[in-house]
Amino acid sequence: MKCIVNTAAFIILLGLLLTSCTKGLGRSLGRRNALEFRQYERFELTIKSPGTFENPFDPAQIDITGEFLTPSRKTVQVPAFYYQPYRRSQDAKGNEILTPDGDAVFKIRFAWGELGEYRYRVIARRKGHSRILGAGEFKVVASEAQGYVRRSETAPLYFQFDSGASYFAIGENMCWPSAGGTYDYDKWMPKLVAHGGNYIRLWLINEWSKLSLEHLSLSPGDGNGLGRYDQQAAWRIDYILERADRLDLKVMMCIDSFNSLDATGIYSQWNRYPYNAANGGPCETPAEFFTDTEAKRLFKQRLRHLVARWGYATQVLSWEFWNEVDIVNDYHSANVAAWHEEMAAYLRSIDSWAHLITTSFANTPGDPEVDGLEQLDYVQSHNYGAEDTAGMIAQISRQKIEAYGKPHYFGEYGTDWRFRENTNDPDGIHLHNGLWAAMLSGSAGTAMTWWWDNYIEPNNLYHHFAPVAAFAADVNWAQENYLPGEVADLRYVPGHEPAVSGTLTVNPPGESWNEGSPLNQPHTYSVNNEGEVTNLAVLSRVQHGLVNHPDWHNPATFLVNYPGPGRFVVSVSGVSGWGGAALSITLDGEQVLAADFADTLPDNHETMHQYDGPYGIDVPAGEHSIVVKNRGADWFFTSYQLTNYLTVPNLRVLALSNPTSALVWVQNKENTWWNHHRGIAPQPVNQSEITLTGFSQGEYEIQHWDTYRGTVVQTIPYACGDGTITLTTPAGLLTDAAYKIKKTN
Repeated sequence: MKCIVNTAAFIILLGLLLTSCTKGLGRSLGRRNALEFRQYERFELTIKSPGTFENPFDPAQIDITGEFLTPSRKTVQVPAFYYQPYRRSQDAKGNEILTPDGDAVFKIRFAWGELGEYRYRVIARRKGHSRILGAGEFKVVASEAQGYVRRSETAPLYFQFDSGASYFAIGENMCWPSAGGTYDYDKWMPKLVAHGGNYIRLWLINEWSKLSLEHLSLSPGDGNGLGRYDQQAAWRIDYILERADRLDLKVMMCIDSFNSLDATGIYSQWNRYPYNAANGGPCETPAEFFTDTEAKRLFKQRLRHLVARWGYATQVLSWEFWNEVDIVNDYHSANVAAWHEEMAAYLRSIDSWAHLITTSFANTPGDPEVDGLEQLDYVQSHNYGAEDTAGMIAQISRQKIEAYGKPHYFGEYGTDWRFRENTNDPDGIHLHNGLWAAMLSGSAGTAMTWWWDNYIEPNNLYHHFAPVAAFAADVNWAQENYLPGEVADLRYVPGHEPAVSGTLTVNPPGESWNEGSPLNQPHTYSVNNEGEVTNLAVLSRVQHGLVNHPDWHNPATFLVNYPGPGRFVVSVSGVSGWGGAALSITLDGEQVLAADFADTLPDNHETMHQYDGPYGIDVPAGEHSIVVKNRGADWFFTSYQLTNYLTVPNLRVLALSNPTSALVWVQNKENTWWNHHRGIAPQPVNQSEITLTGFSQGEYEIQHWDTYRGTVVQTIPYACGDGTITLTTPAGLLTDAAYKIKKTN
């Protein structure tokens, strides 16, 4: 159960604190009668505006602080913030209109979970003077509220509330509204919650967004600029967070984005960023933002405002310093890591509620110098364009978990960062696979789709969240402390072996456009008949050519062993518009295929798709060496297929387990959005057996779940005598299935 904020009932008006900006700090107010609040419920003080200031957001000009003494005698200091009330309306076209609704004031917001009597006082400091402006007391009584989300102390890969209950994030990005403003969130958020969602992400950045806090003035007298915070945007964020609280949604608050420090890209905002010296800011170049003393002071001021206004809120899951910080201009890892370390330490020092702290990267591997900082509570990944969404998410999730030992989830993913490919997956196959693969790979939340307003909403794809939420609903993630499990054996049920071996699809997990990346080097990959590929982590989906980036030339050598005659296929899915490319395939040292992907429109640098399709060679049974090279000028995107190759069921098995329970997701590997887009129907996988190990002896119950309906298909008792449990998949599996295994005695 949630505590519903009822602000109007709990406002204390402290009166006129400053008679003017030149007459000192005014008189102290008397004590107030005690009030009663529920745990984590918002206590709010409203203070009349103390006069005229050049910048009411600058604590060097006016600093009003609430000091709260908790029942355990801990003193909690909370800064006040400048607040302009508004009322909202819509015009005939549905555009949101905000109209000032009274005078600007200062507010102090506080919430806490400890039961008992509290005392507070309000102190104003200005120009070296300080004075107590008012004091009072209140009582906090018990409630069913869960509190703030933390890293679990007992299960380091997962989240839990102050109450000890687990929190598993299920949701999507909802970063900014359209013209409807907060009315858009009235539409989007309830739909997500109705289907089991409990997480969204907001961007508080980029002046074109109605939620952008710090940006240049957009009209005379609007009060915006460097070190000032857009009051209309802040009011909207207030509204969204209060609505999120009523809906039991947690919100990641993204503070800034690469756009702000990008001077050259198609989404550049540097020319409009207030920190730019050309706009009166302290930084001559984007890179100086991370080292300039004044820029860091101003960013800390912004953090102070965020904590003052929204630090109290249990619905704030985390502060995200940056969206995709690695693609700012002149990214320097050491400087960015030092900046994150400093800002996280400062934020932790002022955020009495200790909200989680994170950041994100555009390149899926991230930056170990930043992600590895102990000051960052959890790690994220972003990825677009994976043809096998589940395979990519499973691999990256497990790599990040093993590398950092922190909670991890995909903060963004999709078929294409430009939206183009979403039209090729109208049913949300990649969405479904991403949600399930993330959950069963040890992530602390599902993968969060990026395209909320022009994909999920118009295609009404919210239904994909409901089965995941149903499956996760009774899982105590913190208590179970699940770790990724390994499959001891995967085989066909005896007598159900197919006549022809299966097709193995090899989807490279990543790409790189950076010097020195192992993805941009030649490598050899051994491929066995069970679908295992050595060195897969350094197999790039980009084959670089010999002219534009010769140092990135990365031919791929595959050592294979075909059980019978088959084919090796290179699937091209885009060619550079900056000079084209050329494919070469050699078999045992002899070139057997060459294809020229000429740049037919040299003045148009868009990615070319006229060459998309399969380019294959026949391969005799036995061991062979196959080399794929790009002998052209620039790059092409690719994946690989080996037909009549697999001698085991073509299934992906993702398992989380401990000695007494397990969660399992089984996917037909051919059921991808990319195959459906190309008209390749998944081949049904014959009935198979999956053996998992590491269980204690005893009686178990196995639930087979329908992953599209979110219901239990069958419940089976199982006696485990040797530490292993074997699952049997449905005959002719075309999509996927899930299982819950739990000891009953």
